[in-house]
Amino acid sequence: MKSEDPLLTAWDKTLLRKGDRPAILDPTGKIARTFRQIEERARHFAAKIDIFDAGEVLAVQIGNHEDWPSILVACLRKQLVVLPLEKSINDQQRDAALKICRATAVVSAVASGNSPEIFRLRTADTTADWDRQPSLLKLTSGTTATPRAIRFRSRHLLADCDQICDTMGIS
Repeated sequence: MKSEDPLLTAWDKTLLRKGDRPAILDPTGKIARTFRQIEERARHFAAKIDIFDAGEVLAVQIGNHEDWPSILVACLRKQLVVLPLEKSINDQQRDAALKICRATAVVSAVASGNSPEIFRLRTADTTADWDRQPSLLKLTSGTTATPRAIRFRSRHLLADCDQICDTMGIS
């Protein structure tokens, strides 16, 4: 079944074009993931998130981990809403973000350096009504200093990706 999500459509085209080429490099310049490995990890992660319903919010707090793209792809396929969280925020900020966005689980990097793990939150299993479902929520405090969630849909994320690639000369 072909996806109607523009970001997933772009991902499928990229995967066909670049399959075994490097996608992510580690700090030393070694290949951390090829495009095909990102896809393999996305399929692996998809099995872990099968317990969630479309529209549920999954907070992702893994820093600059090489599994980030795989997690995003898997969540988009499952129609989960992704909430990126900085690793550096304190517990109070994190708890406030989870509450504001009504997250049902958190994906966190584990100390062993292995694959990120999913931790289900002890909250009521309710899916937030975000109007037309976004793909990603970004927290901002703007000028009010009160955190609020900005909704992004895949088409917005794809437009940002295209702009960045054009600016950097990446094809």
